[in-house]
Amino acid sequence: MRRIQLLLDGSESSEVAAKHAIKMASKYDAEIKPVKVVDTRRFRTPKVIETMRAEMDRYLEDLAEMAQGCCDVTIGAAKTITANPVRDVLAETKSSGCDLIVLGASGYTRGTTSDIGAAVLRETKKDVLLVRDRLENDRFYRKILMPTLESDNVPKYAAEIAGLFNADLVGCSVVNTTDVVQSERIVYLPEAATGRRHLGERVTLSETAVDMKRQVLLDRAAKRMDNLLGPARSMGIRTESVVLDGKPLEKIPSFAAEGGFDLVMIEYRNRGRFSRILSGNLPEDIAARAPCSVFAVKAS
Repeated sequence: MRRIQLLLDGSESSEVAAKHAIKMASKYDAEIKPVKVVDTRRFRTPKVIETMRAEMDRYLEDLAEMAQGCCDVTIGAAKTITANPVRDVLAETKSSGCDLIVLGASGYTRGTTSDIGAAVLRETKKDVLLVRDRLENDRFYRKILMPTLESDNVPKYAAEIAGLFNADLVGCSVVNTTDVVQSERIVYLPEAATGRRHLGERVTLSETAVDMKRQVLLDRAAKRMDNLLGPARSMGIRTESVVLDGKPLEKIPSFAAEGGFDLVMIEYRNRGRFSRILSGNLPEDIAARAPCSVFAVKAS
């Protein structure tokens, strides 16, 4: 990670993102490339637009002083984007060779992911840090949550960041056994041939049998997550493996809130619009509902 693109829109959320970008840049010895996003869909009159530009210029001066005074982070020349924020941000990311995009999760909309944040997350091929934090908070990343994974790509990133920030890393597998484990079974030909049951007959399983099937799935998930945490443990990082039973979109945000996590690490795979309509996009939904900052590792 050598270049970090920081998106600033004049909101408090983007100010918090700047603090996180400086901290991340100091850990990776990376340069920050600021981009001033003046969304003309929101700010329409020339006077307001010029006021926003001036305010962000003043903030960039303060930001440069803070970066030099705290950790000697280099901040490059700022670019200004007005016409089409998402398209132009992505074009600037590509031309500047940035490895990570950092932006406030909510922008001017509190509590949810802004439309620009959601679109950047959906469209970019770079990793994205959506910052959801308080301006006065300096704890950054002490507890990192790594939820259910589709691949083995995220653990190395999670272990690296946990090591740099001396953070605890918790791997969380979520298995919705209600959708997987059936309470009935169907009689097939070999059993029907014995004469004790009819072919195609539905047999209700005992509660004990259902619980055993569920436990097998949970144990399998726990073992896989434990293996994924192995490299982090070998680096001396404090790790924990947790298995939850239920719907991931409900369990992960609530577990992150209850556990006081500072960062959620997810893998994000770019998908087409039609695919998202048919089956949704769990990582995007988790990023929108998470109570803390989210680091989205783009699938290669």
